[in-house]
Amino acid sequence: MESARASARAAAARQDLAASVAGPFIESNRPRSVFAPWWMPPLTALFAGVLAYVSADDTLLRTLLPLAAALLGWLLGAAWPRLRARTVWRLSGAGLQRLRGGRATETYSFSREHPLLLSAMALEVRAPTDYGSTKVGNLCAMGLEDMAIAMFPFWITTRRLGAPLRLFDGPGEPEGNAAAREAGFSRREAALLSAAAEGPLPAQAVGPIELSRPEADVRSRKLGRRIGFGVVGLVGLGAVIVPSDGGIEGRVALISSLAMVVLVWAAGSFYRVLRTPPAHWTVSPQGITARDPWFGTTELPASAIAGIVPTDLTRDLGDGKVSVSLILQFYGHDLSLLSTSYSGDIPPDELLAVLRSRGYRVIQDQQRSNTYDVDPGFLPHQLLPEARFTLGADHVGWEGEHGAIRIPRTEIGGLELHTRSGHPWLRLRGTRGEELLHAPLGALRVSRSELRDQARALGYPVSDPERDAYESAAFAGLSAQTAQNTPTAPAPSPYAAPPAAPAPASDVTVGMPGGTRKWYYITGVLAGVIVMGVLAFKLRYLFDSGLSWAAWGVPAGAAAGALCGWMYDRRRPALVLGGRGIRMAANGGQGKAEWEHARPTVGGVGVDDHDGGVDALLVWSPTGQVIRKESLNVPDPEELRLACERTGLPWGRPDLGAWGPPPEL
Repeated sequence: MESARASARAAAARQDLAASVAGPFIESNRPRSVFAPWWMPPLTALFAGVLAYVSADDTLLRTLLPLAAALLGWLLGAAWPRLRARTVWRLSGAGLQRLRGGRATETYSFSREHPLLLSAMALEVRAPTDYGSTKVGNLCAMGLEDMAIAMFPFWITTRRLGAPLRLFDGPGEPEGNAAAREAGFSRREAALLSAAAEGPLPAQAVGPIELSRPEADVRSRKLGRRIGFGVVGLVGLGAVIVPSDGGIEGRVALISSLAMVVLVWAAGSFYRVLRTPPAHWTVSPQGITARDPWFGTTELPASAIAGIVPTDLTRDLGDGKVSVSLILQFYGHDLSLLSTSYSGDIPPDELLAVLRSRGYRVIQDQQRSNTYDVDPGFLPHQLLPEARFTLGADHVGWEGEHGAIRIPRTEIGGLELHTRSGHPWLRLRGTRGEELLHAPLGALRVSRSELRDQARALGYPVSDPERDAYESAAFAGLSAQTAQNTPTAPAPSPYAAPPAAPAPASDVTVGMPGGTRKWYYITGVLAGVIVMGVLAFKLRYLFDSGLSWAAWGVPAGAAAGALCGWMYDRRRPALVLGGRGIRMAANGGQGKAEWEHARPTVGGVGVDDHDGGVDALLVWSPTGQVIRKESLNVPDPEELRLACERTGLPWGRPDLGAWGPPPEL
């Protein structure tokens, strides 16, 4: 409710500012309404820890004073942006203005003869003067910092004002970068004009769809971890709040300080997760509602949106992993910037596919490609670049004008065809099961049907479970339609033999990797040791033996924790794949199904990164939408891929389109 009121106040303030400006204009984005920076929890935690260490001997004072100081720091940080006047940048017919408290403090005029200047890479804005130009400030690539105006909206607004922005290559920047940026912006502008003239696209799907990241289970785990750290801090404080004859000892003060650091840090992180809303999108043919922690809430009807321009935002997560998200700008039919939204952790391809399926025009500089680079170790591209894949009666190889590379048939154990991210691949195995080749058919320059028919005609052992599953499903659907149009058959005789039951399709069970299961044992052992250690410390005065009973109590707690971890590990679910589809079942796949999806509704299965590099099991529909995301129980990607190939389930994200046979190329 509070976020909705803040969004309404921001919208009303924006309307008041817009009413005072005639003609096209653009303003810098507004800051977040919720004060929850990432640096606040560790900073306040360290400050509270120092206060707890240097406080007096009074137990109540050294406990309440650090907590009150940390709370006061949060309150002052939240009140400071409301007390000081906010600076806003506005680009309009009056020029480029810097407003503070609603008043223009600086104005930089420009015209068609003397336009604004913008460096292509440093994003430095320079305004014309009598003697040349002067630096005004810096734009930011995504509209989140500095002047808080993105580059393309700034460029297209100057075009609408009649004074085009001139891009230039700054010192040390590669030559020609400004010309390439301007050409790309011109293509975007032309696409927006075309979208505004042609109108909305026909919607392929009529129902609304909701996308949210992180989802409720991910937020629950984040909150649970912070609650656990908070409990550890409380236990540490409880352990030192013990009357002592000689005052506060040094080790007691140190334990109190560390416990206060853990408690305040956990409480601040809990507040950040609780107050920072997840990215939530509701997309329907009638309109779009987007809520994200950067730009707030956006509600736009479909009739007002001419086109959507997405821009990639990459973040380096370390260890060679890169997270890709989107900044989406909504433009009206007069090429005005309506709003800006952030995709958060929602997969970019999934969000764009949903927008296109609901009839919105998504304008991209270049379409994403699912093609894969082929490892030169698998194909002899370096030796025979012009060679083609050949399948002979006694060999498999690559033959060209300058030579040939062949594998004898006696060394070939089988050919396996499968789909990977919307493209058919071939795996060639040897007689001992080793992998001789794994490459897309597009690189081999042969279609799926041609390769399968030639291999079967020559007697090669070939398997294509996806094609077999599609033909079985098509035959079953045809048989069902025929049975509905035929008269009912007479009842069978009671003395006739019962019909033979069809052989059930063999299921493949994929368990969880051992690297994740060991943490249940380690966590159980640590929890048992900590609990018994705290009890031994607190109850040492109740027994004459002191801490001697802890010599057997701590190992007993460790054994009890390991037993609890083993009991949980036995009940851990597993993934079951087969002809009926995919499901997650308890007790290693033998128990009750937690969730399941039928074979016709599954367009792809895979493991992808989300929420800061955390792996998740994803199940896509045939149209490319995520119908299941499992981030708690994630199997090994290689084992899951092999299971998909054996059972005929497609591996990887499918291409956007209708359900049909496996791809040929």
